[in-house]
Amino acid sequence: MTKKIILASKSPRRFELMKMAGLEFIVDSKNVEEIHPVGIPVELIPEYLAKKKVDAYINDIDDNTVVIGADTVVILEGIIFEKPENREHAIEMLLALSGKMHQVVTGVCTLSKQKEVAFSETTKVYFNELSREEIEFYVDGYKPYDKAGSYACQEWIGAVGIKRFEGDYFNVVGLPINRVYSELKKF
Repeated sequence: MTKKIILASKSPRRFELMKMAGLEFIVDSKNVEEIHPVGIPVELIPEYLAKKKVDAYINDIDDNTVVIGADTVVILEGIIFEKPENREHAIEMLLALSGKMHQVVTGVCTLSKQKEVAFSETTKVYFNELSREEIEFYVDGYKPYDKAGSYACQEWIGAVGIKRFEGDYFNVVGLPINRVYSELKKF
């Protein structure tokens, strides 16, 4: 890639996935309020927020720069599970996810002076039944307070608590890197 890439994200997981793909980039995350219009379908919220994150750079980039923004949400039965507020909230979320299928949706937006491309990736995640003790063990040991849905699939809970994935595993980690890489090649 000949263009300068800016990853507009504070997520260490997105950083690692971009590195894994062999991309050269810098991290520069502006403080963008993650609010969305009332009534927008929950599946469209991540893409809306990703676009909002890159739009903050529209006046700061030159012809040789591409900005990537992303947002990930966990959706269970039409309800978004964002980052937990505290320990009890994390436990409550994981108890709700236990034994059920939920969706992880990541919205991505890439922006240059020449064009903007936005898309969403959805992965279905099937959780095993987890006891409260298992959930408390995970929350107390891994402190998933910066993670949508209160979990990271690449940690202990993913190894013992996730039965299967339908879709892109890396999407659940935080970025559908295969699709991002393919889209960047078009820039």
